[in-house]
Amino acid sequence: MNDDVSQNLVVFRINGLPEPVLASAPTQAEDAVEQAWASVRQQHKVRRSAVSAVYSEWQPSAADQKFMAKNFRKAECTYSFARPAPGEWDRAFAEARAVMAEAEQRKGAEEILPILWSASSPRAGLLEALPHHPLVPGKLSVALAVVSRTPEGKIGMQHITRHEQEQMDAPLEKLLDVGFGCLARGLKFEVRSSGEDVLVSLARENQLAASALALPDLYSQLTPHLGTGDLIVGLPCPDEMYVAREGSRPAELIREQVLASRYETTELVPSVLRLGPGGLELLAERSG
Repeated sequence: MNDDVSQNLVVFRINGLPEPVLASAPTQAEDAVEQAWASVRQQHKVRRSAVSAVYSEWQPSAADQKFMAKNFRKAECTYSFARPAPGEWDRAFAEARAVMAEAEQRKGAEEILPILWSASSPRAGLLEALPHHPLVPGKLSVALAVVSRTPEGKIGMQHITRHEQEQMDAPLEKLLDVGFGCLARGLKFEVRSSGEDVLVSLARENQLAASALALPDLYSQLTPHLGTGDLIVGLPCPDEMYVAREGSRPAELIREQVLASRYETTELVPSVLRLGPGGLELLAERSG
């Protein structure tokens, strides 16, 4: 991630080039993506039709979105930080710096994080020993674990048992609030658009992005990108989440991806859910 928030990092994936091409432009510029593309085109002598994907660290302006729709019609477009309203840049920059600083501090640190448990998981019997909360009654629950990175870079996880909860002398609701806070601080929403189709993916450097399904305000965080109708959520594994409008082509692809997932089932069985104002509904799980 770019440390200088005043400069917007723009990455172009170009057919025929082995690596993505990077350029930057002033973050607040209305034509930041267009400026970055002019630099790339001059340096690499490439055509706009060769661009297959564009990543802008900051959400493109309305002017840049029109430019991209006209010049990169088939390209997948994503961003990490939402573009603020006029006059809100100082606040947005401060929040972005905080996100970057927290990401650095979290490396190797222990966190309490929510963990999704499917009732159909081979490990579901262990859930009885853990304090947990139902998300889809009888089908999907959320529990908690202490999570950290090992020196080898792997994820170490210790589930919080009922006995440990008693020793902490904390109600489940309070522990869940702590877990949700830790999870949310490291969560990034990446928005891909192609014409009217929009796909939102959730990513997290310390993994377990799928646990965002348990966040009480997840739907309200998604509606600015996807609207207020019902959404389809795909969880192909504990570290990935994909969301699209119900009935859209991306929603169909999400379902296909989840049901074909090769993830080896642990606590979570790859799942497809409907998320709406009324809550969650489990639609399908991968078999086998």
